[in-house]
Amino acid sequence: MENDNKQEYQEYNETTEVADNQTSNTPTPAKRTGGMTFVLILSMIGSGWGILVNLLWGLTHPIMSSIWQTNNNQLPDELMAVYSQMEGFDAEVMNDIMRSFLNIPQYHYLLLALFSAMSLAGVIMMWKMRKTGFHCYTLAQLMMLLLTAFLGKAYIGVGDIMMTLLFVAFYAINIFKPAKVQ
Repeated sequence: MENDNKQEYQEYNETTEVADNQTSNTPTPAKRTGGMTFVLILSMIGSGWGILVNLLWGLTHPIMSSIWQTNNNQLPDELMAVYSQMEGFDAEVMNDIMRSFLNIPQYHYLLLALFSAMSLAGVIMMWKMRKTGFHCYTLAQLMMLLLTAFLGKAYIGVGDIMMTLLFVAFYAINIFKPAKVQ
């Protein structure tokens, strides 16, 4: 008798599971592919690096600007001597690079750090396959391009635009692809 009850209970559970699966229109959540994981990791590295570098430049900008002005818009002689001794470095090229970095306002670097953090937040959400992350990431990337193009007095390359579009398109395809219904 006890065996019959167990078998009836098991048959009932199996029937209920099949019925639930057939009547449920809820698609299974999308799974992250290996390619998606790889591109997300690249984006995490890029966004993390963007936060670090832009925060560093933004916070040290007043100090560097002060040193720059004290030395008549030149790198300090000690630093020029170090660069002159390094193989492959041209002290004058380094001077020009520093000049171009200091011509960009401090707030530009701080805003880029903020948008890099927003981009990283979007990547983390996309890691969990949340569509909101795509929108957050895309908005942050567009804001960084616009900020650089219009406020930063910096050159924005076609490569920067193409990479942004490529990553956004890849994420759109992978985040918004229809989930399979079981």
